[in-house]
Amino acid sequence: MNLKKCENGHYYDSDKYTECPRCGSREASPLKKESGSALQKEVLQGITLEQGEPERTVPQPEASWEADPRPNKIEEPTSKKKITGWLVCIKGELEGMVYELKSGRNTIGGTQAQDIVLAEDDQVARGCQMVVTYDPETRSFVANAGTSRELSYLNGQVVLFNQEMHNRDILQVGGETLLFIPLCGEDFAWDETEE
Repeated sequence: MNLKKCENGHYYDSDKYTECPRCGSREASPLKKESGSALQKEVLQGITLEQGEPERTVPQPEASWEADPRPNKIEEPTSKKKITGWLVCIKGELEGMVYELKSGRNTIGGTQAQDIVLAEDDQVARGCQMVVTYDPETRSFVANAGTSRELSYLNGQVVLFNQEMHNRDILQVGGETLLFIPLCGEDFAWDETEE
């Protein structure tokens, strides 16, 4: 074996290669052939000899113990309640977002404490501005005012007391316009004993 060092600092066997197989550059300076020299030890750390033939070893990256931002498994849902309908934002800061409605009360507001969070809209109350409730007994949806002072609207009418909702009704909460799409109703409902 005749080790040489290329211009970029890589070592290679000049008996096998006319130029560096890693970068393609030529020899910079001949390698001293003193046995046991520090330079030869450095070179041999990157070469494994098997049956007299040199084999390049690829250095492995160090293991990173930092948390991978991508989850390795699918997260289990935090709630096992079944979806009863959706609110789809069709106009406003959150246009295109879809929000799931569950059985019972679904609070809408601008903080993480609410079931449906519209925090990106400054016009939405920080507390509960509106409530959409699904009643499994009657298979109906009802809109009601929340605990905040801000007003919400159902089909252009202010919501002060329980108002029954129907397919494709329009809710106005702050600067967001939400389209109501029910899943449960007269023709379908989840078996409540399964929950």
